[in-house]
Amino acid sequence: MEKSKPHLFTTLFIFTMMILAAIAENTRGVFVPSFKSDFGITDTEIGFVLTMCTIGYSIATFIGGWLCDRIGQRIVFIIGIITMIGALILLSLSNSYLVFIISMTLTSCGLGLSSITINTLIPILFISMQSVIMNLVHFCYGLGSTVGQRTAGVLMYNGIQWRKIYLGVAVLYGVMLILFNFIKIPKINKGDNEVRITLKEALSNKIVLLYIFTLGFYVFAEGGTSNWFVNYMESSFSFNKSQSSLYLAIFFAVFSLGRLFGGFVVEKKGYLNVVLKSLSIGAVLYIIGFLLGENGVLVIGASGIFFAITFPTVVLSISKVFKNGSTYITGIIVTFATFINMIMTFLMGIANDILGTRYAFVIIPISLLLSIIALFAVHRKTKDKLMINK
Repeated sequence: MEKSKPHLFTTLFIFTMMILAAIAENTRGVFVPSFKSDFGITDTEIGFVLTMCTIGYSIATFIGGWLCDRIGQRIVFIIGIITMIGALILLSLSNSYLVFIISMTLTSCGLGLSSITINTLIPILFISMQSVIMNLVHFCYGLGSTVGQRTAGVLMYNGIQWRKIYLGVAVLYGVMLILFNFIKIPKINKGDNEVRITLKEALSNKIVLLYIFTLGFYVFAEGGTSNWFVNYMESSFSFNKSQSSLYLAIFFAVFSLGRLFGGFVVEKKGYLNVVLKSLSIGAVLYIIGFLLGENGVLVIGASGIFFAITFPTVVLSISKVFKNGSTYITGIIVTFATFINMIMTFLMGIANDILGTRYAFVIIPISLLLSIIALFAVHRKTKDKLMINK
């Protein structure tokens, strides 16, 4: 594999792409009332659209990992950006529910292709400080979410329609496509005798399965907190919007700080062993917060800092463990982890209806514990491959 030290422009390009991806993806929540009004659809139909987006993202991640392994990240990156431009333009022009579904799904496909490319590029582009860069990249995603949601809300308040906002994001992606011509991405020189890994072979590998369980249950716990924490506080303890949003904001504020600085700790102390300890502390705090009820919501909010390094560091470790076909295997792991997240999210909705929000919320710390158990098994089986080079 040929590696070269990336220049500042390449690094800034990757950071900007993550910010832009977050803006494109996470402004959906701000636009939901307008979607319902413009297309005359219900919450159930919005839920169907979001499910299709998740499926599209998962499929694109899987295909993207396969393509990265065979034709290289550069071409997949270009395909992802072009898909985003076309999908966003189609979305801005959509005049029916069917076109809306198609364009939203294609947007998620573009996001999936871009995401798997960036996540598998870091080990190629950066010889050292990989965990720092990976966590900073995902910090940029959080930054983009915050900036994008706030900006979209302000623009809509001032009369700018969601269609024009999406068209503006498409223009930004067009600018990034032009700038991509100046990006240097080293080619991966594969040996003639390199063995291709099939999907069946990958899924028969116990470490791959453990990675899937680790990320699947973790992603649900993180996303479940984002989606259900406010509902938990308001329904269980009669918090108002100001109170509930404050504690959710605390969770993601410390979460962002953890991503900003956590990579340096990982780089010094190791990969999965640091994640295992950090996530375990986070789970303990989460459980304590849940058991304390109304008095524990601040504890749950504070636990966010111990979640921060999990996803980027675990994804990065995959390339260290699987030297052969790592991009393809990363795509498989992230894809199937997404399906676990979908199943858990579905169960969470059912549990809220049957058990009530107070008791249904316990599914999140349970999911954290399942993730930790799987992560512990991964760590035991891979610790020799993830030794830090002093």
